[in-house]
Amino acid sequence: MRRLFILFILLSFGSYSVRAQSTNSKNALQFISFMADSNYSEALNLASVDFKAKLAPTALAKLWMNLNRQLGPFERAELTDSTATNKSPVILQSIFKNYVVPITFNFNGQGEIVGFFIQQQPKIRADVSRSPANFPEEDVKVKVNGGIISGTLMRPKQAQKGMPIALIIAGSGPTDRDGNNPYGVHANSYLFLAEALADNGIASFRYDKRLIGESVNFQTSQNNVVFDDFVDDAVVLATFLKARNEFGKLFIIGHSEGSNIGMKASEQLNPAAFVSLCGPGENLSDVLENQLLTQPSLIKEATAIINLLKQGKTTSNVPTELNSLFAPAIQPFLISSFKVNPEEEIKRLSIPVLIVGGTTDLQVPPIQAERLKAANPKATLLLIKNMNHTLKTAPANKAENIKTYENPNLPLNSDLVIGLVNFLR
Repeated sequence: MRRLFILFILLSFGSYSVRAQSTNSKNALQFISFMADSNYSEALNLASVDFKAKLAPTALAKLWMNLNRQLGPFERAELTDSTATNKSPVILQSIFKNYVVPITFNFNGQGEIVGFFIQQQPKIRADVSRSPANFPEEDVKVKVNGGIISGTLMRPKQAQKGMPIALIIAGSGPTDRDGNNPYGVHANSYLFLAEALADNGIASFRYDKRLIGESVNFQTSQNNVVFDDFVDDAVVLATFLKARNEFGKLFIIGHSEGSNIGMKASEQLNPAAFVSLCGPGENLSDVLENQLLTQPSLIKEATAIINLLKQGKTTSNVPTELNSLFAPAIQPFLISSFKVNPEEEIKRLSIPVLIVGGTTDLQVPPIQAERLKAANPKATLLLIKNMNHTLKTAPANKAENIKTYENPNLPLNSDLVIGLVNFLR
């Protein structure tokens, strides 16, 4: 599964001009209309020669069908700025059944489409999932630097003054407060985690990270976000929770990339405990290089890009097949993430730490948890048999494992719940 901050469906194939001889907004709307009617060849007639040379109608059809599968059936598209019809780029709000997604179109001087891409800023159209077990929930909005974070506060049914509360920090990409995203993950992992905590007398606050889900009212664009923005947000949210008299001890729980965020936030907050759920034990640059070892045709070019980013340098020379990993718009975020070393961060924590890994985690294998444990010997290590990255029970077989990502009703692994609650108690 992709675990990246921005997923580019198709990046611009060449430079474009801000001058357009045709109505760019009209062409963008027409392009979407043709795709909705399955007229993919007609859609490509609105594109430049280079664009058409790189994307056949069959490839465009596959792309569009995947979007409809992941986001729900397409309904309509709207301009975000109806007065600027000839600008480039043009951004359309594309409305699918379950999400509203901004699609950005780039044009050349002749008004031909030279590329389009989707940033991972989908807004959920339906209300966030409510607790199936009917635990009391409260929608909360908290002001942070540059915007508003939206989240859900869940309490035990028999809430008591001074009850502990956990801040649940989501993993990478457009993963929302419930542990779902529009690119194939519908597991409700964080919703079930909040329920497990509430069932054991622990309140929780799970939230959509900035520019994800309902936390989209920000002054900055996705392209300007760096890793420390997420850390700063977590600190503000935790401080907000600590200031509420109804709560006592504060726990920080970070999943996947959220583990790195939680570690750095814990250094400032000094919570009662920190929990790393399937968090990486090495730098993101090393993680990417290891993942790319299985694709020898890409490793040379990818390594060159990674080395530049590690030096704090960006590059526009990104092969099309690597756009989803290293698109220029997400390179500032990658540069900032490459500076985070989980082994060094976890060493700095003197609070109780629980490190959880799953033996069938395909994304962050259990050796990563063991690395964190080696870096902080005082931490408690919990390796859970047959638990995968969605915190569910899953076999090692990849195809069967991935099926759990799309099952919103599959409960959390019971050993995780028992081990987590016992540690927090």
